[in-house]
Amino acid sequence: MTDRDLDAIVRRMHGSGFTRRRFLAGSALAGTSAFLAACSGSNSAASASATAPSAAPSAEPGASAAPSGSAAAPSYGTEGALYMYNWAEYIDLGNIEEFKKRYNIGEFTYDVYDSNEQLLTKLQGGGTGLYDIGAPTVEFVKQMVDEGYIVELPWDRIPNAAKVNPTFQNFYDPAGPDAKYNNYHLPKDWGTTGIGLRKKVVTDEVKTWKQFFEVAPKYSGKIVMVNSAGDVLTAPLKALGYSLNSTDPAELEEARALLKGIAPHVLALDSNDYADKLRTEEAVLGLVWTGGVVDLRDEEETKDTEYLVPDDGTLYWMDTWVQFADAPHPEAGLAWLNFIHEPDIQAVETNTNRYATPNDEAKALVDPAILADPAVFVTDEAFARLEGAQNVSTDPLRAEIWEEFSASIGG
Repeated sequence: MTDRDLDAIVRRMHGSGFTRRRFLAGSALAGTSAFLAACSGSNSAASASATAPSAAPSAEPGASAAPSGSAAAPSYGTEGALYMYNWAEYIDLGNIEEFKKRYNIGEFTYDVYDSNEQLLTKLQGGGTGLYDIGAPTVEFVKQMVDEGYIVELPWDRIPNAAKVNPTFQNFYDPAGPDAKYNNYHLPKDWGTTGIGLRKKVVTDEVKTWKQFFEVAPKYSGKIVMVNSAGDVLTAPLKALGYSLNSTDPAELEEARALLKGIAPHVLALDSNDYADKLRTEEAVLGLVWTGGVVDLRDEEETKDTEYLVPDDGTLYWMDTWVQFADAPHPEAGLAWLNFIHEPDIQAVETNTNRYATPNDEAKALVDPAILADPAVFVTDEAFARLEGAQNVSTDPLRAEIWEEFSASIGG
């Protein structure tokens, strides 16, 4: 998608799911309590600074080398163009225009993918050298580094990285064998996968994934799910009381049975326009991300929309910026990475997309209503029910179950 498509996006901006999502592996975090403090929407910017880890990421080899203090913005010899590969409608249009103006960018190309797997498939199929930056979900960073698709970030060229809470930057344990991977990503935002519904139609109680499966036949043909294997498999596994990362064959067969039962009732797998389907009541129940769905609550005709973090648990995810190897416009890419974490710019991203920012200074500038919204900045109680994901996308049985399910919806 190029600049010529921006007008079309503007027309859809308030009706589409501002997508981007996925998994934040809690096992990789330095400490759960620190992460709760960093994530909590109940904290003001000041209290977040007081309760979140105070030490900036270390510059020692293997640990995150993100800068520990603010510095003057470096100059960038931008090449007049930026090619971004990202989730659909995941950047505020005003911020794009400001970036273009500030850095004399005449061509801003924005191409989209629907899943991390699609992103990897394109790169593995020879799609290198086409884009400057992207925003995969963080647990895919290791694979992308190992396969040579992204480069280490020069932190001295991205001083605003210091504004990101170290707990998010240090996704890979700084004391562990994978610590070096923290140097290849810059956190974008984070959120959850949950249940979206139109309460005026869905009169049943649906507060858990177990209830989601139980009521599905009643709303047959009006259920939408994001087109993402990891998110969809979360629902049956958590409904059964298992880890969403399970690769146990017996547990996965139980999950397969639940998916087989719900498949005939699913209208569509749609990562881009699930919110539109809920808006029009083409769908009234969904396995969705917060983006787009929470916007519907603000509009008179769709104020009955609800987004729930299931009581039986779900996943939380973090998307993160990376710079691709062989980027055609590396200077423009670095300029973007620093620009997007200016606190006022980052706050606009949160206000537009309704995903939580990892930037502590930006929190103070976020709309107070959004900062207090438990669907965006989840409460500590809700966060305790969340589970981070591991990269289990290559597990053969999980892949088989996903292919079977996606081929049988609506049938």
